[in-house]
Amino acid sequence: MLSVVEMRRALVPGLLACGISSGSGQAADPGLKEIVAPFIENHCVSCHGPEKQKGKLRLDTLSPDFRSPLSAEKWKEVLNAVNGHEMPPEDEPQPEAAEAGRFAEWVEQQLARAEMERRSTRVVLRRMNRAEYDNTIRDLIGIDCQPAEDFPEDPPAGGFDNIGQALTISPMQVELYYAAARKILDLALPEGPRPEGIKWRFEPEENTGGMDRLRVKRGEDNILLNDGENPTEKGFTVVHHRAWNKNIGFRSFHVPVEGDYILRFRAAGRVPSRKQVVEGGGKIVARHRDEETAKNPEGAKYHQEDFAAKMEIFAKHRMYDYGPPRVKITRHLGGAPQVIAEMDVDAPLSAPEEYEVKVHLTPAEGGFEMEYAYDIPSTLENFWMQERDEFPRPELLVDWLELEGPVIGSWPPESSQRLLFDSAAKDQDETAYAREVLARFMPRAYRRPVEAAEIEAKLELFKKVRAEKPSFNEAIKTPLAAVLASPHFLYLVEPESPGAKAKPLNGHELAARLSYFLWSSMPDEALTKLAESGELLKPAELRKQVRRMLGDGRSAAFVTNFAGQWLGLRKVGANPPARTLYPEYDRHLETSIIRESEAFFAEILRHDLDARNFIRSEFVTINERLARHYGIDGVRGDEMRRVAVTPDSRRGGLVTQASFHSITSNGTRTSPVLRGTWILKTLLGRDPGLPVANVGEIQPKVPGIDKATVRQRLEIHRQLESCARCHDKIDPLGLALENFNAAGEWRDQEGHGYNGRIEKDDPVIDASAKMPDGTEFSGVAGLQAQLLKSEDLFLAALARQLSTYALGRELGFSDQNALRSFVSTMKEEDYTLRSLIEAIVCSELFTTK
Repeated sequence: MLSVVEMRRALVPGLLACGISSGSGQAADPGLKEIVAPFIENHCVSCHGPEKQKGKLRLDTLSPDFRSPLSAEKWKEVLNAVNGHEMPPEDEPQPEAAEAGRFAEWVEQQLARAEMERRSTRVVLRRMNRAEYDNTIRDLIGIDCQPAEDFPEDPPAGGFDNIGQALTISPMQVELYYAAARKILDLALPEGPRPEGIKWRFEPEENTGGMDRLRVKRGEDNILLNDGENPTEKGFTVVHHRAWNKNIGFRSFHVPVEGDYILRFRAAGRVPSRKQVVEGGGKIVARHRDEETAKNPEGAKYHQEDFAAKMEIFAKHRMYDYGPPRVKITRHLGGAPQVIAEMDVDAPLSAPEEYEVKVHLTPAEGGFEMEYAYDIPSTLENFWMQERDEFPRPELLVDWLELEGPVIGSWPPESSQRLLFDSAAKDQDETAYAREVLARFMPRAYRRPVEAAEIEAKLELFKKVRAEKPSFNEAIKTPLAAVLASPHFLYLVEPESPGAKAKPLNGHELAARLSYFLWSSMPDEALTKLAESGELLKPAELRKQVRRMLGDGRSAAFVTNFAGQWLGLRKVGANPPARTLYPEYDRHLETSIIRESEAFFAEILRHDLDARNFIRSEFVTINERLARHYGIDGVRGDEMRRVAVTPDSRRGGLVTQASFHSITSNGTRTSPVLRGTWILKTLLGRDPGLPVANVGEIQPKVPGIDKATVRQRLEIHRQLESCARCHDKIDPLGLALENFNAAGEWRDQEGHGYNGRIEKDDPVIDASAKMPDGTEFSGVAGLQAQLLKSEDLFLAALARQLSTYALGRELGFSDQNALRSFVSTMKEEDYTLRSLIEAIVCSELFTTK
């Protein structure tokens, strides 16, 4: 075994063997000898040297060539371990803070320098993603037809789907863009007289023949009307539960023209009280008890005990704190079904209300279907009785349905007036008018001033096709479609200026970068005017515009697209909790948990709250469905609202939200590994490392594994040294949250009974945890306290994620100084998200190319 002196002699030559600094090709950086080699010798080589290589990592011979991707990755791993106080281990002598800081700073500088040398100064064009395309068409043309749903999915990179390097384009996409442009313009520029509207009303109870046995005449159509074989009460069709033969609707119709229509219906709900639940449910189970006792008199005692247990559930379980009935509406168009709305029907029978949904229809054969959508958990006690008409549950009562449209505010429609404005040349010189149309449209579409030559090139397309087109409208669609299929429209173009690594954006480029950051759409007129005048380039004006834009309704796109990807909300429902194991989990809950996290983000953003509320807050943003799931009283209605909570509610902060619990579970049980990894990556910006190849889960041959708790399974897993290296820092974070099951419900025991039921003797949850540095904590409150102690890591991670989204590119070590300044600014301004956004927008990273 080498002595300390021998190690010292061997180490420095090993590290300096390449004779280079961080890829510069010059003499070795003196910091390598004065800072790095002594640090590794004193604190690392005993575990990562010639005698031992924990985690298959050896540092005494690690190349300092930071241009090498392999070497750079290993240095990043070392840097993360030192910054996270994970290395040296707690039972080894610890370095002084200043010593560790100098080491980390040197490694970071070398990584940043090598990164800058590798990075090209060429501007990466960023294509609009699907959400940005739809929003831009809405704001540019004036129609909201969502054509991008026919485009391929946008590939994510760095956690987001707006990263330029990943947004490639294929020949097929070019064809799809042009086809979409033609369809958009056909809708935007209709010709002829104002279309005749329709207003069809249907009374479901007219169908006295049952399922699809009545056709009613509307226009030229014989429409199939369906009351779903439901009873009628005082003119209302009453739907008691979901079943294949209970849906209400009408089908086999054709609307006269494509456009937006209103599906309207008059309805009410009837909600049983708890007393009615106990009485009605009691009658069913009493009858069942008596029938079973008659068959088996010797089991009378058991049958009575079973009856009493069921009555206890009827009397106390929160599932019977009913909310209003719920309806799901599906549009069938050309044979393709699509859910267009899900809503509560909260009007009482004494005061029915009209509900409506806006829907896009084409002349293809259509239909609408209304399905009962209130879910009651299917349990051993009630699954056999739920479809009985006497079982008390919320009932949906529908009076009539109506289809009206197309919805046209004026004629020609606003989109046509926007494109084909009044002009003296309109009726005198078609070519001159076409030039005016293009001269107005192209700068808005390209988000910049256009050259006369660009306009003339598109005008030539108009001239070329005019003779063969029946009207001016049809001819002008050709150059307009060419504009919408142009790279100048599809890409956020920021032309490179030779000879400069970082050149300021001009006003129009900055306006576009800002609007696609905060609105996922094009600049509005106010931004464009500020870009033209140069005022937008002033930091004070930029901050003013950030505040204006965040207050605009279009900033909802920022909440949905940034928060949805940062928090992983798009993964909700991809692997949902199994209904047999988690009967509380249903479609309404699934949509509500997404809305909760979005509303929570919006609450912190729009009210300038401390961003540390993401870690721990004294409020939640919930609706009635979530309040029932979380056991919070006094919340009625489906809209999300802020509700104050106390510590004993165990709610408040991202790690208490069911969306997080759902996506970090595997559908059948919780996964502390997934939860810990999510916290490390999302909240702390730490890379937990890749799983060791071919390790997998605990092998079934381990004795008693089928009865082991999740904690016990992980303890077995960590017995492998190669696994322990990562799991020691991942598992404690997840184990502290074991009281939340896969559906986000609180539990005190881990259920090993039938279908995951918690039995009397099942193990009590142990939510204690211990980090590699020896820090001990327990439960969600303890975890939140630890995360708040790591606020710098959290704020840096948040700044990195937000900057990545804002810039449309992944960040590197060369961006670290900027990120530090963002965090510093945020701390000076009460930790608000708005201050972070303003710091990013006013930074050199954002305002240069």
